[in-house]
Amino acid sequence: MKNKIIDISYLLSKNTFMPGNIKPPTLRARSRMVKCPEGMGETETRWESYNNTSIIEIFAHAGTHIDAPFHIDPNGLKIDAFETQDFIFDEPMFVNLPKSDLEKITKDDLSLYKDKLKTSDLLLVYTGFSKYRESDPKRYLEMQPGFSTEAAEYIISEFPIRAVGIDTPGIENIGKAKPDFPVHKVFLKSGKKFFLIEDAKLAPIVGENLLRVYTIPLNFKDAEAMSIRAFAEVEK
Repeated sequence: MKNKIIDISYLLSKNTFMPGNIKPPTLRARSRMVKCPEGMGETETRWESYNNTSIIEIFAHAGTHIDAPFHIDPNGLKIDAFETQDFIFDEPMFVNLPKSDLEKITKDDLSLYKDKLKTSDLLLVYTGFSKYRESDPKRYLEMQPGFSTEAAEYIISEFPIRAVGIDTPGIENIGKAKPDFPVHKVFLKSGKKFFLIEDAKLAPIVGENLLRVYTIPLNFKDAEAMSIRAFAEVEK
């Protein structure tokens, strides 16, 4: 019997919310196999072409994405320093830790799962705060919960975890963490081959038995981060 595959990454489009004045992802028509629509005027698009081609412009941290150590460490690993197998997890762990505005994920929260953490290679934390992603994006961006530095240090120092993912825009509240980003630094300056998965779509896997998780980025040279297509294999 085949297992079930569940997408845990968000669709990228011009409607993807972005922080500050960063432009959302765009797909621009370079060539199209149709006539130019009436009233459009002069464009860069090659109309009535023999094929359809596009140019994509995107912030590396758009939507569901990976932060590599280079994001906060000038000497840290970049996306292209990771092997394909580094983005595949055979012992993923999912924890449901409901959190509200500006609440912290604590060491005490995670210590309840210490036995399972000892044999896991990925930790996915579902806070439930992602329910505001579409209904109240301002709240989602500005009031998000996140890890405490103590919780991050606990994960890094005690367990064989290779990545941590969360259903919020960042592993910590970016607005409250500037300019030091202490939680990012605990995780990404640990000296381990480690990355973060932020803005993950975790609601669909609540209650599922995770078997494997894939977090696949474009292999873009020198990138500090990259949007990903992430999906989970669960027991059918």
